[in-house]
Amino acid sequence: MPKLKCKCGIVTDLSNIPCEHDWLTISDTEFDDLSEDTTMDDLYYQMKIITKCPNCGRLYIYWNGIEKPPIIYNIEGTF
Repeated sequence: MPKLKCKCGIVTDLSNIPCEHDWLTISDTEFDDLSEDTTMDDLYYQMKIITKCPNCGRLYIYWNGIEKPPIIYNIEGTF
């Protein structure tokens, strides 16, 4: 089962599909470059995975694929 241990100490289970903590995204230019023959599987594999910690809100973005470490973004300041 995939899990994410956040820097805040929370361990989040990511095994549910669909996963409420994961988002998929693609840039406008990457989307525009898709052909009419693009399948949903092709589209899925071009998307970046973003995981949000349910406790602190940090974003773990896998810019270079799930097999490479993510870049971690933290919220600045308070609202």
